[in-house]
Amino acid sequence: MARTITARLPHVLFALALLGAAGQPAAQEYYYGIELNGVLCGYARFAASPLQDGARGLIALTHEVVVRGTLLGAPVDSRITLTYHIDPATNAFAYHASAIEQGPTRLTSAVRIDAGRAFVSDGRGGPETTVDLPADVVLANTLVQSHLVTDFVAGSADRKTYRLFDGRDNAVRETAFTRVGTEQLTLAGRTFEAVVLDSIDRATGVSARLWLDPRTGIAVQTRHPGNRLSYLADATVVETVAHAARRPSLDAAIMASANVSIPDLRGITYMKVRVAARPSGLWLTPDGLNVPGQRFTGTVRDNVVEGVFEIEHARYGGAAAPPFPPDFGADPDLKRFLGADDYIQAGDPVLAAKARDLTAGARDCWEATRRLSAWVASNIKGTIPGGVTARGTYDQGAGDCGGHSFLLAALSRSVGIPAHVVWGCMYTPHQGGAFGQHAWNEVYMGAAGWIPLDTTASEVDYVDSGHLRIGTFGSVATSLNIRSIEILDHRGSGRGPSAQRPADGRDAR
Repeated sequence: MARTITARLPHVLFALALLGAAGQPAAQEYYYGIELNGVLCGYARFAASPLQDGARGLIALTHEVVVRGTLLGAPVDSRITLTYHIDPATNAFAYHASAIEQGPTRLTSAVRIDAGRAFVSDGRGGPETTVDLPADVVLANTLVQSHLVTDFVAGSADRKTYRLFDGRDNAVRETAFTRVGTEQLTLAGRTFEAVVLDSIDRATGVSARLWLDPRTGIAVQTRHPGNRLSYLADATVVETVAHAARRPSLDAAIMASANVSIPDLRGITYMKVRVAARPSGLWLTPDGLNVPGQRFTGTVRDNVVEGVFEIEHARYGGAAAPPFPPDFGADPDLKRFLGADDYIQAGDPVLAAKARDLTAGARDCWEATRRLSAWVASNIKGTIPGGVTARGTYDQGAGDCGGHSFLLAALSRSVGIPAHVVWGCMYTPHQGGAFGQHAWNEVYMGAAGWIPLDTTASEVDYVDSGHLRIGTFGSVATSLNIRSIEILDHRGSGRGPSAQRPADGRDAR
Protein backbone atom coordinates (compact mmCIF):
# COMPACT_ATOMS: atom_id res chain seq x y z
CA MET A 1 0.00 0.00 0.00
CA ALA A 2 2.82 2.40 0.86
CA ARG A 3 4.40 1.77 -2.53
CA THR A 4 1.19 2.69 -4.38
CA ILE A 5 0.87 5.97 -2.45
CA THR A 6 4.52 6.85 -3.15
CA ALA A 7 4.18 6.10 -6.83
CA ARG A 8 1.25 8.47 -7.12
CA LEU A 9 2.82 11.23 -5.04
CA PRO A 10 3.95 13.39 -8.01
CA HIS A 11 0.38 13.53 -9.35
CA VAL A 12 -0.96 14.73 -6.00
CA LEU A 13 1.75 17.33 -5.47
CA PHE A 14 1.22 18.73 -8.95
CA ALA A 15 -2.51 19.06 -8.44
CA LEU A 16 -2.13 20.67 -4.99
CA ALA A 17 0.47 23.12 -6.30
CA LEU A 18 -2.27 24.72 -8.37
CA LEU A 19 -4.31 25.71 -5.31
CA GLY A 20 -3.73 28.98 -3.51
CA ALA A 21 -5.17 30.24 -0.22
CA ALA A 22 -8.44 28.64 0.90
CA GLY A 23 -8.16 26.15 -1.95
CA GLN A 24 -8.75 28.75 -4.66
CA PRO A 25 -7.25 28.01 -8.08
CA ALA A 26 -3.88 29.63 -8.65
CA ALA A 27 -1.43 29.54 -11.54
CA GLN A 28 1.97 27.90 -11.15
CA GLU A 29 4.98 28.92 -13.25
CA TYR A 30 8.38 27.37 -13.89
CA TYR A 31 11.29 28.93 -15.80
CA TYR A 32 14.33 27.37 -17.48
CA GLY A 33 17.46 28.83 -19.05
CA ILE A 34 18.69 27.39 -22.35
CA GLU A 35 22.41 27.42 -23.15
CA LEU A 36 24.45 26.37 -26.15
CA ASN A 37 28.13 25.77 -25.42
CA GLY A 38 27.72 27.58 -22.11
CA VAL A 39 26.14 30.70 -23.66
CA LEU A 40 22.59 31.66 -22.67
CA CYS A 41 20.50 31.84 -25.86
CA GLY A 42 16.92 31.21 -24.75
CA TYR A 43 14.42 30.33 -22.09
CA ALA A 44 11.46 28.07 -21.44
CA ARG A 45 8.40 29.03 -19.43
CA PHE A 46 5.77 26.64 -18.09
CA ALA A 47 2.43 27.95 -16.82
CA ALA A 48 -0.11 25.58 -15.23
CA SER A 49 -3.61 26.39 -14.05
CA PRO A 50 -7.04 24.73 -13.87
CA LEU A 51 -8.74 24.59 -17.26
CA GLN A 52 -11.15 27.47 -17.54
CA ASP A 53 -14.28 25.43 -18.31
CA GLY A 54 -13.55 23.33 -15.22
CA ALA A 55 -16.08 20.72 -16.31
CA ARG A 56 -13.61 17.87 -16.63
CA GLY A 57 -11.25 18.93 -13.85
CA LEU A 58 -8.34 19.13 -16.26
CA ILE A 59 -5.22 21.23 -15.87
CA ALA A 60 -4.08 23.56 -18.66
CA LEU A 61 -0.30 23.55 -19.16
CA THR A 62 1.46 25.94 -21.53
CA HIS A 63 5.10 25.37 -22.44
CA GLU A 64 6.76 28.25 -24.28
CA VAL A 65 10.32 28.08 -25.66
CA VAL A 66 12.07 31.17 -27.03
CA VAL A 67 15.54 31.11 -28.63
CA ARG A 68 17.31 34.25 -29.88
CA GLY A 69 20.63 34.36 -31.66
CA THR A 70 22.35 34.50 -35.03
CA LEU A 71 23.02 31.84 -37.62
CA LEU A 72 25.77 32.58 -40.14
CA GLY A 73 25.45 36.23 -39.18
CA ALA A 74 21.68 36.46 -39.68
CA PRO A 75 19.38 37.16 -36.70
CA VAL A 76 17.18 34.22 -35.77
CA ASP A 77 14.22 34.23 -33.42
CA SER A 78 12.22 31.06 -32.88
CA ARG A 79 9.30 30.40 -30.58
CA ILE A 80 7.61 27.09 -29.81
CA THR A 81 4.37 27.02 -27.86
CA LEU A 82 2.99 23.71 -26.60
CA THR A 83 -0.40 23.48 -24.91
CA TYR A 84 -1.70 20.51 -22.94
CA HIS A 85 -4.96 19.62 -21.19
CA ILE A 86 -3.87 17.20 -18.48
CA ASP A 87 -5.69 14.75 -16.23
CA PRO A 88 -4.22 15.53 -12.77
CA ALA A 89 -4.83 11.95 -11.61
CA THR A 90 -2.50 10.47 -14.25
CA ASN A 91 -0.65 13.45 -15.78
CA ALA A 92 -1.67 12.11 -19.22
CA PHE A 93 -2.82 14.68 -21.73
CA ALA A 94 -6.23 14.58 -23.37
CA TYR A 95 -5.42 17.42 -25.76
CA HIS A 96 -2.15 18.77 -27.13
CA ALA A 97 -1.50 21.65 -29.53
CA SER A 98 1.76 23.02 -30.88
CA ALA A 99 2.79 26.15 -32.73
CA ILE A 100 6.26 26.76 -34.18
CA GLU A 101 7.11 30.30 -35.23
CA GLN A 102 10.20 31.29 -37.20
CA GLY A 103 10.06 34.80 -38.57
CA PRO A 104 6.70 35.24 -40.30
CA THR A 105 6.18 31.48 -40.67
CA ARG A 106 3.88 29.65 -38.26
CA LEU A 107 3.31 25.87 -38.21
CA THR A 108 0.51 24.48 -36.08
CA SER A 109 -0.91 21.10 -35.15
CA ALA A 110 -3.38 19.70 -32.64
CA VAL A 111 -4.02 16.28 -31.12
CA ARG A 112 -7.05 15.12 -29.18
CA ILE A 113 -7.23 11.75 -27.44
CA ASP A 114 -10.44 9.74 -27.47
CA ALA A 115 -11.22 6.03 -27.07
CA GLY A 116 -7.66 4.83 -27.52
CA ARG A 117 -6.93 6.95 -30.55
CA ALA A 118 -5.12 10.18 -31.32
CA PHE A 119 -6.95 12.48 -33.73
CA VAL A 120 -4.41 14.75 -35.39
CA SER A 121 -5.16 17.94 -37.34
CA ASP A 122 -3.43 21.13 -38.43
CA GLY A 123 -5.02 23.00 -35.51
CA ARG A 124 -6.82 25.36 -37.88
CA GLY A 125 -9.95 23.37 -38.56
CA GLY A 126 -8.49 21.06 -41.19
CA PRO A 127 -9.30 17.35 -41.56
CA GLU A 128 -8.16 14.90 -38.89
CA THR A 129 -6.03 11.80 -39.31
CA THR A 130 -6.14 8.95 -36.82
CA VAL A 131 -3.32 7.22 -34.95
CA ASP A 132 -4.21 4.04 -33.05
CA LEU A 133 -2.64 4.02 -29.60
CA PRO A 134 -1.38 0.88 -27.85
CA ALA A 135 -2.86 0.08 -24.44
CA ASP A 136 0.40 0.89 -22.67
CA VAL A 137 1.04 4.21 -24.42
CA VAL A 138 2.34 7.06 -22.24
CA LEU A 139 0.75 10.42 -23.04
CA ALA A 140 3.42 12.44 -21.31
CA ASN A 141 3.54 16.20 -21.05
CA THR A 142 6.82 18.12 -21.07
CA LEU A 143 6.79 19.13 -17.40
CA VAL A 144 5.86 16.29 -15.05
CA GLN A 145 7.41 12.89 -15.84
CA SER A 146 5.45 10.84 -13.33
CA HIS A 147 5.97 7.55 -15.19
CA LEU A 148 9.70 7.91 -14.53
CA VAL A 149 9.13 8.51 -10.83
CA THR A 150 6.89 5.46 -10.65
CA ASP A 151 9.57 3.17 -12.09
CA PHE A 152 12.91 4.78 -11.17
CA VAL A 153 12.07 6.37 -7.78
CA ALA A 154 9.17 4.45 -6.24
CA GLY A 155 10.25 1.34 -8.11
CA SER A 156 13.68 -0.18 -8.54
CA ALA A 157 14.07 -0.05 -12.31
CA ASP A 158 17.53 0.46 -13.79
CA ARG A 159 16.27 0.43 -17.36
CA LYS A 160 12.85 0.61 -18.97
CA THR A 161 11.45 1.24 -22.44
CA TYR A 162 8.22 3.21 -22.84
CA ARG A 163 5.96 3.70 -25.80
CA LEU A 164 5.54 7.47 -25.82
CA PHE A 165 3.26 9.42 -28.11
CA ASP A 166 5.39 12.06 -29.85
CA GLY A 167 3.26 15.15 -30.46
CA ARG A 168 5.88 16.67 -32.78
CA ASP A 169 5.88 13.84 -35.31
CA ASN A 170 2.46 12.43 -34.29
CA ALA A 171 3.73 8.90 -33.84
CA VAL A 172 4.24 6.39 -31.04
CA ARG A 173 7.96 6.14 -30.26
CA GLU A 174 9.82 3.56 -28.19
CA THR A 175 12.11 5.46 -25.84
CA ALA A 176 14.53 3.67 -23.51
CA PHE A 177 15.56 5.19 -20.16
CA THR A 178 18.59 4.04 -18.18
CA ARG A 179 19.52 4.98 -14.62
CA VAL A 180 22.93 6.67 -14.38
CA GLY A 181 22.91 7.47 -10.65
CA THR A 182 22.05 10.39 -8.37
CA GLU A 183 23.47 13.88 -8.15
CA GLN A 184 22.89 16.92 -5.96
CA LEU A 185 22.11 20.09 -7.91
CA THR A 186 21.49 23.63 -6.73
CA LEU A 187 19.35 25.54 -9.20
CA ALA A 188 17.28 28.73 -8.82
CA GLY A 189 18.20 28.84 -5.14
CA ARG A 190 16.97 25.31 -4.42
CA THR A 191 18.83 22.06 -3.84
CA PHE A 192 17.69 18.83 -5.49
CA GLU A 193 18.77 15.23 -4.91
CA ALA A 194 18.22 14.38 -8.55
CA VAL A 195 17.95 10.98 -10.18
CA VAL A 196 20.07 11.03 -13.34
CA LEU A 197 18.67 9.19 -16.37
CA ASP A 198 19.79 8.74 -19.97
CA SER A 199 17.16 8.43 -22.69
CA ILE A 200 17.22 7.47 -26.36
CA ASP A 201 14.39 7.34 -28.89
CA ARG A 202 14.72 4.12 -30.89
CA ALA A 203 13.09 5.63 -33.98
CA THR A 204 14.77 9.01 -34.30
CA GLY A 205 17.95 8.57 -32.27
CA VAL A 206 17.10 11.61 -30.14
CA SER A 207 19.00 11.28 -26.86
CA ALA A 208 19.26 13.26 -23.65
CA ARG A 209 20.49 13.11 -20.08
CA LEU A 210 17.98 14.41 -17.54
CA TRP A 211 18.13 15.18 -13.85
CA LEU A 212 14.78 14.22 -12.32
CA ASP A 213 13.46 15.72 -9.09
CA PRO A 214 12.04 12.62 -7.35
CA ARG A 215 9.58 14.68 -5.29
CA THR A 216 7.73 16.38 -8.15
CA GLY A 217 8.64 14.37 -11.23
CA ILE A 218 10.06 17.46 -12.96
CA ALA A 219 13.30 17.33 -14.93
CA VAL A 220 15.22 20.21 -13.34
CA GLN A 221 18.07 19.94 -15.86
CA THR A 222 18.44 18.32 -19.29
CA ARG A 223 21.50 18.00 -21.52
CA HIS A 224 21.25 17.20 -25.23
CA PRO A 225 23.95 16.31 -27.77
CA GLY A 226 25.63 19.34 -29.27
CA ASN A 227 26.29 20.74 -25.77
CA ARG A 228 22.78 22.16 -25.35
CA LEU A 229 21.65 22.50 -21.74
CA SER A 230 18.39 23.58 -20.11
CA TYR A 231 18.13 24.11 -16.37
CA LEU A 232 15.67 25.38 -13.78
CA ALA A 233 15.94 29.16 -13.39
CA ASP A 234 13.76 32.02 -12.19
CA ALA A 235 11.62 34.59 -13.99
CA THR A 236 14.56 36.96 -14.55
CA VAL A 237 15.86 34.67 -17.31
CA VAL A 238 13.16 36.08 -19.63
CA GLU A 239 14.44 39.64 -19.32
CA THR A 240 18.05 38.51 -19.52
CA VAL A 241 17.46 36.82 -22.87
CA ALA A 242 15.22 39.59 -24.23
CA HIS A 243 17.62 42.42 -23.39
CA ALA A 244 20.99 40.79 -24.02
CA ALA A 245 23.47 43.31 -25.43
CA ARG A 246 24.49 40.90 -28.18
CA ARG A 247 22.72 37.99 -29.78
CA PRO A 248 24.78 34.85 -29.22
CA SER A 249 25.96 32.92 -32.26
CA LEU A 250 24.19 29.60 -32.78
CA ASP A 251 26.62 28.51 -35.50
CA ALA A 252 28.04 25.77 -33.29
CA ALA A 253 24.66 24.02 -33.46
CA ILE A 254 24.98 23.48 -37.23
CA MET A 255 28.65 23.99 -38.09
CA ALA A 256 31.87 22.07 -37.39
CA SER A 257 35.31 23.31 -38.40
CA ALA A 258 37.37 21.21 -40.79
CA ASN A 259 41.14 20.95 -41.16
CA VAL A 260 41.36 21.87 -44.85
CA SER A 261 40.35 24.99 -46.77
CA ILE A 262 39.04 24.24 -50.28
CA PRO A 263 38.28 27.32 -52.39
CA ASP A 264 36.35 25.56 -55.17
CA LEU A 265 33.72 23.63 -53.25
CA ARG A 266 31.52 22.99 -56.30
CA GLY A 267 34.44 21.31 -58.04
CA ILE A 268 34.98 18.69 -55.32
CA THR A 269 34.88 15.30 -57.06
CA TYR A 270 36.11 13.04 -54.24
CA MET A 271 36.42 13.38 -50.49
CA LYS A 272 37.51 11.09 -47.68
CA VAL A 273 36.59 12.23 -44.17
CA ARG A 274 36.82 10.83 -40.65
CA VAL A 275 33.70 11.66 -38.64
CA ALA A 276 32.48 11.34 -35.07
CA ALA A 277 28.85 12.46 -34.66
CA ARG A 278 25.58 11.64 -32.94
CA PRO A 279 22.85 12.53 -35.44
CA SER A 280 19.15 12.51 -34.62
CA GLY A 281 16.14 12.42 -36.91
CA LEU A 282 16.18 8.73 -37.82
CA TRP A 283 17.64 5.51 -36.43
CA LEU A 284 20.95 4.88 -38.15
CA THR A 285 22.67 1.70 -39.31
CA PRO A 286 25.95 1.23 -41.22
CA ASP A 287 23.97 -0.11 -44.20
CA GLY A 288 21.90 3.08 -44.30
CA LEU A 289 25.05 5.19 -44.60
CA ASN A 290 26.30 3.18 -47.57
CA VAL A 291 24.42 4.56 -50.57
CA PRO A 292 25.26 5.29 -54.22
CA GLY A 293 28.08 7.82 -54.23
CA GLN A 294 29.05 7.20 -50.60
CA ARG A 295 30.85 4.42 -48.72
CA PHE A 296 31.07 4.22 -44.92
CA THR A 297 33.50 2.12 -42.90
CA GLY A 298 33.12 2.23 -39.15
CA THR A 299 30.60 1.71 -36.36
CA VAL A 300 27.12 2.96 -35.47
CA ARG A 301 26.04 2.32 -31.88
CA ASP A 302 22.93 4.00 -30.45
CA ASN A 303 23.20 6.55 -33.29
CA VAL A 304 26.81 7.40 -32.45
CA VAL A 305 28.65 7.35 -35.79
CA GLU A 306 32.41 6.85 -35.79
CA GLY A 307 34.26 6.04 -38.97
CA VAL A 308 35.39 7.09 -42.41
CA PHE A 309 33.23 8.23 -45.34
CA GLU A 310 34.42 8.12 -48.94
CA ILE A 311 32.24 10.34 -51.11
CA GLU A 312 32.25 10.37 -54.90
CA HIS A 313 28.94 11.50 -56.40
CA ALA A 314 28.66 10.72 -60.10
CA ARG A 315 26.86 13.18 -62.40
CA TYR A 316 23.72 11.90 -64.12
CA GLY A 317 23.20 13.00 -67.72
CA GLY A 318 19.59 11.95 -68.18
CA ALA A 319 20.17 8.53 -69.80
CA ALA A 320 16.98 6.44 -69.93
CA ALA A 321 15.03 9.08 -68.04
CA PRO A 322 11.31 8.24 -67.66
CA PRO A 323 8.94 9.93 -70.11
CA PHE A 324 7.10 13.05 -68.98
CA PRO A 325 4.49 13.21 -67.65
CA PRO A 326 5.38 10.07 -65.67
CA ASP A 327 3.16 7.33 -64.30
CA PHE A 328 4.60 6.28 -60.95
CA GLY A 329 1.30 6.29 -59.05
CA ALA A 330 0.83 2.53 -59.21
CA ASP A 331 4.14 1.78 -57.44
CA PRO A 332 3.42 1.41 -53.69
CA ASP A 333 7.10 1.96 -52.83
CA LEU A 334 6.95 5.45 -54.35
CA LYS A 335 3.57 6.51 -52.99
CA ARG A 336 4.93 8.39 -49.97
CA PHE A 337 7.32 10.33 -52.19
CA LEU A 338 4.41 11.68 -54.23
CA GLY A 339 2.18 12.85 -51.38
CA ALA A 340 2.01 15.95 -49.21
CA ASP A 341 2.97 16.62 -45.61
CA ASP A 342 3.28 19.63 -43.29
CA TYR A 343 6.45 20.85 -44.99
CA ILE A 344 6.04 19.58 -48.54
CA GLN A 345 2.63 20.85 -49.72
CA ALA A 346 2.53 18.81 -52.91
CA GLY A 347 -0.68 19.46 -54.81
CA ASP A 348 -1.16 22.92 -53.31
CA PRO A 349 -3.06 24.75 -56.11
CA VAL A 350 -0.53 27.56 -56.43
CA LEU A 351 2.50 25.28 -56.38
CA ALA A 352 0.89 22.75 -58.72
CA ALA A 353 0.04 25.45 -61.26
CA LYS A 354 3.60 26.77 -61.15
CA ALA A 355 5.03 23.27 -61.58
CA ARG A 356 2.80 22.57 -64.59
CA ASP A 357 3.76 25.88 -66.17
CA LEU A 358 7.49 25.27 -65.70
CA THR A 359 7.42 21.72 -67.08
CA ALA A 360 5.04 22.18 -70.02
CA GLY A 361 6.43 20.41 -73.08
CA ALA A 362 9.30 18.69 -71.25
CA ARG A 363 10.54 15.66 -73.19
CA ASP A 364 11.28 13.50 -70.14
CA CYS A 365 11.37 13.61 -66.34
CA TRP A 366 15.01 14.72 -66.22
CA GLU A 367 14.32 17.78 -68.38
CA ALA A 368 11.29 18.57 -66.21
CA THR A 369 13.35 18.19 -63.04
CA ARG A 370 16.15 20.44 -64.34
CA ARG A 371 13.61 23.13 -65.22
CA LEU A 372 12.08 23.01 -61.74
CA SER A 373 15.48 22.91 -60.04
CA ALA A 374 16.86 25.80 -62.10
CA TRP A 375 13.79 27.91 -61.30
CA VAL A 376 14.14 27.33 -57.54
CA ALA A 377 17.87 28.08 -57.62
CA SER A 378 17.36 31.29 -59.61
CA ASN A 379 14.23 32.66 -57.93
CA ILE A 380 14.50 31.71 -54.25
CA LYS A 381 16.98 33.78 -52.28
CA GLY A 382 19.05 32.13 -49.59
CA THR A 383 18.12 33.39 -46.15
CA ILE A 384 17.59 32.14 -42.60
CA PRO A 385 14.94 31.10 -41.74
CA GLY A 386 12.93 32.24 -44.77
CA GLY A 387 9.60 30.63 -45.55
CA VAL A 388 10.46 27.26 -43.91
CA THR A 389 7.75 25.19 -45.68
CA ALA A 390 7.40 24.72 -49.44
CA ARG A 391 4.50 27.16 -49.78
CA GLY A 392 6.00 29.61 -47.29
CA THR A 393 9.29 29.62 -49.20
CA TYR A 394 7.45 30.17 -52.49
CA ASP A 395 5.39 33.04 -51.08
CA GLN A 396 8.40 34.78 -49.52
CA GLY A 397 10.76 34.03 -52.37
CA ALA A 398 13.38 33.15 -49.77
CA GLY A 399 14.43 30.25 -47.62
CA ASP A 400 17.26 28.27 -46.10
CA CYS A 401 18.42 24.92 -47.46
CA GLY A 402 15.37 23.22 -45.97
CA GLY A 403 12.98 25.69 -47.59
CA HIS A 404 14.65 25.27 -51.00
CA SER A 405 14.48 21.48 -50.69
CA PHE A 406 10.88 21.34 -49.47
CA LEU A 407 9.83 23.59 -52.36
CA LEU A 408 11.57 21.55 -55.05
CA ALA A 409 10.11 18.35 -53.59
CA ALA A 410 6.61 19.86 -53.64
CA LEU A 411 6.94 21.11 -57.23
CA SER A 412 8.31 17.76 -58.40
CA ARG A 413 5.62 15.73 -56.67
CA SER A 414 2.91 18.03 -58.03
CA VAL A 415 3.76 16.87 -61.56
CA GLY A 416 4.19 13.21 -60.60
CA ILE A 417 7.98 13.02 -60.15
CA PRO A 418 8.88 11.22 -56.89
CA ALA A 419 11.14 13.41 -54.74
CA HIS A 420 12.33 13.59 -51.18
CA VAL A 421 14.54 15.71 -48.97
CA VAL A 422 17.79 14.27 -47.68
CA TRP A 423 20.06 15.74 -45.05
CA GLY A 424 23.53 15.50 -43.69
CA CYS A 425 26.30 18.04 -44.06
CA MET A 426 28.07 19.93 -46.80
CA TYR A 427 31.60 21.28 -47.03
CA THR A 428 31.66 25.09 -47.02
CA PRO A 429 34.48 27.65 -47.03
CA HIS A 430 32.74 29.36 -44.09
CA GLN A 431 35.04 29.85 -41.09
CA GLY A 432 38.02 28.99 -43.29
CA GLY A 433 36.67 25.51 -44.02
CA ALA A 434 33.83 23.73 -42.24
CA PHE A 435 30.98 21.28 -42.59
CA GLY A 436 27.50 22.67 -42.06
CA GLN A 437 24.25 20.82 -41.48
CA HIS A 438 22.48 20.82 -44.82
CA ALA A 439 19.46 19.58 -46.77
CA TRP A 440 19.16 18.83 -50.47
CA ASN A 441 16.99 16.71 -52.78
CA GLU A 442 16.91 13.37 -54.49
CA VAL A 443 14.52 12.77 -57.40
CA TYR A 444 13.56 9.38 -58.81
CA MET A 445 14.59 8.67 -62.41
CA GLY A 446 13.33 5.14 -62.89
CA ALA A 447 16.11 2.69 -63.75
CA ALA A 448 18.75 5.28 -62.80
CA GLY A 449 17.38 5.38 -59.23
CA TRP A 450 17.51 8.40 -56.93
CA ILE A 451 19.50 11.32 -58.33
CA PRO A 452 20.82 14.01 -55.94
CA LEU A 453 20.82 17.75 -56.66
CA ASP A 454 21.17 20.88 -54.55
CA THR A 455 19.29 24.06 -55.49
CA THR A 456 20.63 25.98 -52.48
CA ALA A 457 24.16 25.57 -53.85
CA SER A 458 22.96 26.19 -57.46
CA GLU A 459 23.95 22.61 -58.29
CA VAL A 460 20.74 22.16 -60.23
CA ASP A 461 21.51 18.75 -61.73
CA TYR A 462 24.17 17.27 -59.43
CA VAL A 463 25.77 17.53 -55.99
CA ASP A 464 29.48 17.97 -55.42
CA SER A 465 31.31 15.36 -53.39
CA GLY A 466 31.47 17.58 -50.34
CA HIS A 467 27.92 16.39 -49.54
CA LEU A 468 27.88 13.75 -46.78
CA ARG A 469 24.46 12.06 -46.65
CA ILE A 470 22.94 10.89 -43.36
CA GLY A 471 19.41 10.00 -44.45
CA THR A 472 15.95 11.07 -45.54
CA PHE A 473 14.32 13.95 -43.70
CA GLY A 474 11.32 12.77 -41.70
CA SER A 475 11.34 14.42 -38.29
CA VAL A 476 11.51 17.89 -36.79
CA ALA A 477 14.04 16.35 -34.40
CA THR A 478 16.66 16.28 -37.18
CA SER A 479 20.09 17.39 -35.93
CA LEU A 480 23.63 16.45 -37.00
CA ASN A 481 25.63 16.94 -33.76
CA ILE A 482 29.13 16.58 -35.20
CA ARG A 483 31.77 15.94 -32.54
CA SER A 484 34.73 16.05 -34.91
CA ILE A 485 35.37 15.89 -38.64
CA GLU A 486 38.69 15.62 -40.46
CA ILE A 487 39.36 15.63 -44.19
CA LEU A 488 41.79 12.82 -44.98
CA ASP A 489 41.88 13.27 -48.75
CA HIS A 490 40.08 15.15 -51.50
CA ARG A 491 40.18 15.80 -55.23
CA GLY A 492 38.69 18.61 -57.26
CA SER A 493 38.87 20.72 -60.36
CA GLY A 494 42.23 22.13 -59.38
CA ARG A 495 41.15 25.75 -59.62
CA GLY A 496 42.97 26.73 -56.47
CA PRO A 497 45.22 25.39 -53.71
CA SER A 498 43.89 23.76 -50.58
CA ALA A 499 45.22 25.08 -47.30
CA GLN A 500 45.91 22.48 -44.63
CA ARG A 501 44.92 23.45 -41.10
CA PRO A 502 45.44 21.74 -37.76
CA ALA A 503 42.79 19.16 -36.96
CA ASP A 504 41.47 21.31 -34.09
CA GLY A 505 40.08 23.73 -36.69
CA ARG A 506 42.43 26.71 -36.04
CA ASP A 507 43.83 28.59 -38.99
CA ALA A 508 47.44 27.69 -39.77
CA ARG A 509 49.56 30.85 -39.70
